Amino acid sequence: MNEQFLQYIWKYRLLNPELHAEGGEQLTVLHPGIQNTDGGPDFFNARIRISNTVWAGNVELHIRSSDWIRHRHQFDPAYDNVILHVVYENDQVIRKKHKEIIPTLVLKNNFPASIEQKYLVIMQNHYWIPCLKLLGGNVSNTLSLWSPALATERLNSKSGFILRLLDEYADWDEIFFILLASGFGFRINALPFELLARSVPLRIVRKNADSVFRLEALFYGQSGLLGRHPRDQYRRALLNEYRHQQVKYSLKPLQPGLWKRLRLHPQNFPDIRISQLVQFLFMCKAEPGFLLNITDHARLEEVFQLTASEYWDRHYRFGKIAGKKEKRMGHSSARLLLINSIAPFLFAYGSARDISPFRMRALELLESIEGEENHETRMWKTLGITAGNALESQALIQLKRNYCDLKRCLECRIGLKLLDKNPMK
Repeated sequence: MNEQFLQYIWKYRLLNPELHAEGGEQLTVLHPGIQNTDGGPDFFNARIRISNTVWAGNVELHIRSSDWIRHRHQFDPAYDNVILHVVYENDQVIRKKHKEIIPTLVLKNNFPASIEQKYLVIMQNHYWIPCLKLLGGNVSNTLSLWSPALATERLNSKSGFILRLLDEYADWDEIFFILLASGFGFRINALPFELLARSVPLRIVRKNADSVFRLEALFYGQSGLLGRHPRDQYRRALLNEYRHQQVKYSLKPLQPGLWKRLRLHPQNFPDIRISQLVQFLFMCKAEPGFLLNITDHARLEEVFQLTASEYWDRHYRFGKIAGKKEKRMGHSSARLLLINSIAPFLFAYGSARDISPFRMRALELLESIEGEENHETRMWKTLGITAGNALESQALIQLKRNYCDLKRCLECRIGLKLLDKNPMK
């Protein structure tokens, strides 16, 4: 038993029809009030009838009435207007600071036992999602209606990182460059790519944007992947050029141990992705903001059909020859860049500048492209829940990570539906 469950019972009035206060008076909940998510009583502006008197004010909930004393509410003026103390067990008479007894309602045995049983099943299991054994085929409509809000939550969460970068850089072009570079890391190497972009200011990239060779020297040198005494001719040429740039721009390279390759397909090795990032920067002359003027998602995908430089046709890593194969970014990787870099930037930019069309474009972009294929979406699919587009797949990821994993079932529309109280009705 916890206070969150009691708040759920109270909020949706899942109570027995006949209620009595601890003093024996008949009690009727006319309105449970508005739930408070900040400090102070749990519900504001409730209306309660006790006997023939209607009271308006605040309601506080606890597991035990003595929690009022333990939380020191008797010394807090914010609790002076509490008209009802709702508890699971009444183990102590509670008075306000002027010694007036606070009316108390005990919830124990005053709500259907089936609700608590379902809640305990959800809370106490260790399935992939808490409601796995209760989930049926009747939740698709609820999820469909909720998906835009869930996707917006996820964009809001990603915007937090972008807005923190704004505090640090105060330059939207620099922020967009860092965000795009992080996207080229595709989760496993996202942080090293972010650090790589941070280590090479965009102004320096722009000074070298007319040469793929100089850009590769700059980025591979900063990545720490060139080594000190390479035998490979192209690698030696890059290192010689980088040493010149390092002195010229006072650069400090990253540690090569940051990069991860374990269990990655060779096509996704950071060595290949750095070259593809360079090709993008060369193509746009280090002015990535041009992407924000492209509204056609198919055209955006085409922009990221990037091919690594010729050296990589026969390599996956420096100095290790492999069979000849062009290293072109696939459609699924291009879509991930749209989902994880372009859409969040549009949303964050629109939020920071209070420009609604940019936020709408972010949602429309997600809605217009195919959803990503990953472990989470595949698991949802085994439960009969599929994502028709990226907005829905992002919604499913948000649901899993921010509701299911945290067991926020009483804030989840599916959880509420399974517990026989759907707020969407």
